[in-house]
Amino acid sequence: MNLNDPFGRVQSKRQKEYESLCLSLKEVGLTNLADAEALLEKLRRRCIWGLAIITPVALLLALALPELRVFFLACGVLVAFWLIKTTTDSQKYVKRYIQEELVDHSE
Repeated sequence: MNLNDPFGRVQSKRQKEYESLCLSLKEVGLTNLADAEALLEKLRRRCIWGLAIITPVALLLALALPELRVFFLACGVLVAFWLIKTTTDSQKYVKRYIQEELVDHSE
């Protein structure tokens, strides 16, 4: 029994997310290792670009409107955290997809 997830809700949610991603990747036709690794790289680049846009926008808004500085900085941090979290989860699921679906097919 896992004390952080005693009823298995988080684990079942993660499994459903992974199954949904697998279905989407199969529908798109991602069936080889090179395409999956390209997808991992694309996810990483999108995260970097997103952070490169979010950070200056939040800082500029905080400087332009000093009375709302805390609000804009908090929103910027929240959006940056969400972007990093969803990117790392997506990369984790794609790596799992590679291990479970593509490694056996490539050999």
